Parts: sequence; C-alpha cells; structure tokens
Amino acid sequence: MLSKWGDSTNLFEDMSSDMVNAFLDALLSGLNDYTIDERGDVGSWVRITCIQGLTDVSLLFFSIAPLIPEFESYFPPEKHLAIATGILKQGVERLDNVRQMAGTCFMKLLRASLPQVGGEDRWRLPALQLVEELFAR
Repeated sequence: MLSKWGDSTNLFEDMSSDMVNAFLDALLSGLNDYTIDERGDVGSWVRITCIQGLTDVSLLFFSIAPLIPEFESYFPPEKHLAIATGILKQGVERLDNVRQMAGTCFMKLLRASLPQVGGEDRWRLPALQLVEELFAR
C-alpha cells in the first residue's frame, strides 16, 4: 500500500495536520449533501463518494500511523469517531445504494486494526462489541 506514496518517511513533510483535518472536515460535510438538480439526486453521489473517501483515508492512516510524527494531530480519535458515526448515519438513509455503501464501509472500519501508536485504544469505537454483534447478524 505504501509503494504508491514513495518514500514513506517523508510522507507528511509538506502536509500540515491542519490541512489534513480540513480535508477530512470537507469529506465529513459531504455526508450532509442532499442536493437534487436536473441531473437527479447528486447529493447521494457526493455522500457515497465521501463515505468511500473517509473509509479509505481512515484505513490508510491506521496502516501508516507509526510513520506519522504526532499522529494524533493528523488523525485525532474524535475525528475517527465522527467519521464512524457519520458513515453509520448514512446506513439508515432511504436510498439502497447509500445504505449499502455505508454498511460495507462501516464493516471495513469495524474490522480495521487500531493504529500502532501509544494509546491506540482511544481510536476504539464505543460499544464496539455490541456493534460487532449487531452487524454480524
């Protein structure tokens, strides 16, 4: 996975934690897009793309956490919780394709290994065991 990033030791040399968090906030705000225009329900396209993007970014951050100095400033536990709850909310939307993508991506987050940094339990989702039991059914 890291090969496409080149030299992983310099991965975040030119990217501040503020930039990364602004990017994540933009994706999170996309989960609230309900725009409909002459092309149809474009908001659902935005929400699906944001669900996928947030999941992929979360999994990437978890996998390279030891390589990121001050990892928590780039991907705070609160941001991870906001991502998980935002995706979970999309799982109860009325559109099947949005619900399906949300369910698929939420399961990826549930199965993801926690970041290998000190205090990794801070990224564990609350009531994880109950959620896993409910989704396993």
